[in-house]
Amino acid sequence: MAKPKQTGQSGREAVLDAAADLFARRGYGGVAVQDIADAAGVHKTTVLYQFNTKEELHEAVLDRAIGPVITMMHDFLSGEFNPERLAWHLDQIHGYLRANPSVPRLVIRELLEGGEYGEGADVYVERFVGPLYEPASRRLQEAQAAGLMAPISPVFFMHDLHVQVMSYFCHGPLLERIMGTDPYSVDALIARRNYLVDQILSQQRPHLQELEEAGGGNGETPTPRRKPARRKEQAV
Repeated sequence: MAKPKQTGQSGREAVLDAAADLFARRGYGGVAVQDIADAAGVHKTTVLYQFNTKEELHEAVLDRAIGPVITMMHDFLSGEFNPERLAWHLDQIHGYLRANPSVPRLVIRELLEGGEYGEGADVYVERFVGPLYEPASRRLQEAQAAGLMAPISPVFFMHDLHVQVMSYFCHGPLLERIMGTDPYSVDALIARRNYLVDQILSQQRPHLQELEEAGGGNGETPTPRRKPARRKEQAV
């Protein structure tokens, strides 16, 4: 979950926070070690003592930013797929991104610039595809093989959901203007979560109807699960 902001941060945490913010706003190639040191309020030698190189610091920033997302996804994949658990999973991710606004900006920046500044700048792909995309794709394929999920492309599904979730938290001024309210308020995030749940389930409804008409894919007639109730529950 989101790491609470604390006073009296260690030098390492201060450097990581400063680097995450600068990488998110300027990109890997637009940030010098001295910039990070200045933003963290430490000497440049402190940064290099903690991380040796800019590349190593970049990797540490990505590990800290992406790690909670991967953990939450693994927790979701380890259980049953249903609307309630999907809603809960989206609430967890939304809460983390709301509390750590540099993370979605950093992710989108990495997707745009991956590999542009040499091998060290492409670590996002290495750290995200293997730990998250591949196991999620396998789980989706298993569900499809068992007749529990429509035969959609796991790659497209994962990519589109990933971009939808991350980009929402990069478009605050636009969303506030067109929505007329804070897009990161609890009510707005509940509405966003419900929208995503409905969108995902809408891909499955024709498949479930076909299975029902055919008598079920595995000798049993699957019953579509109810939608999550539109309660004003705490989303973040």
